[in-house]
Amino acid sequence: MKKVLQLSAINFLWLFLLNTAHAQNGSKYVGNDGSLHVFEMYDDAGNRIKTAEEMGVKGNPLLYDGWGTGTVYYGNGKSFTDTGINFSLVEKKLYMTKEKKIFALILPINSFSLRFPSENGDSILFKFKKGYPSIDENDNTSFYRVLFEGDNMQLLQWNHKKVRDIYTYGSGREKEFELVQQLYVYFPKENMITAVKTAIPAIKKALPAYSESIETYITSHKINAKDYGQIVDLVAYLDKHK
Repeated sequence: MKKVLQLSAINFLWLFLLNTAHAQNGSKYVGNDGSLHVFEMYDDAGNRIKTAEEMGVKGNPLLYDGWGTGTVYYGNGKSFTDTGINFSLVEKKLYMTKEKKIFALILPINSFSLRFPSENGDSILFKFKKGYPSIDENDNTSFYRVLFEGDNMQLLQWNHKKVRDIYTYGSGREKEFELVQQLYVYFPKENMITAVKTAIPAIKKALPAYSESIETYITSHKINAKDYGQIVDLVAYLDKHK
């Protein structure tokens, strides 16, 4: 008889988390030891829970494909670093895999960083924090990706994934995970936060005190406001030039 995996809370979104396997390996997952594992999960009654793929949802609900090396900083001041960690952009929870089991990290977390290997042989680092003022539908428990952290300004990115219905002629309705992103500028000394759109006129409007500095910067720098890396460079400049 297959072992029933005990979960602290099995809900509908768990169906999505089971789709973390790399697409190139089908239902198999490449573990930290390089070997292939198959994840099958069961509820308390012994019934197998279907994957997101089996439910007809395309894509990945997590921050990044696969499992990364993460450092987690808890609210009690303790921290740990381990492999096999990822962040659900649907549930806004950290998950960890150990010995073919998947666990949710349930203790209060202040911040965390995740590093994943990239296709070019390098790696990509994600740093997340919470504790920022309330804005839009977010509050001080919401995690933001920190793109830049200066003395006077921080550039934050809110990331969320939701299931979107797609209607295609001839194939009917399909479902896929859609990534939603929003940039914010946080002023740590004033404890203020403001939303920023990816367009220079909108950035000037959101940061009126920095309008002249923005104009000075763009006269000597060609900037594509849709490129987050170039927005980071702009905010880094504004952090030192008001």
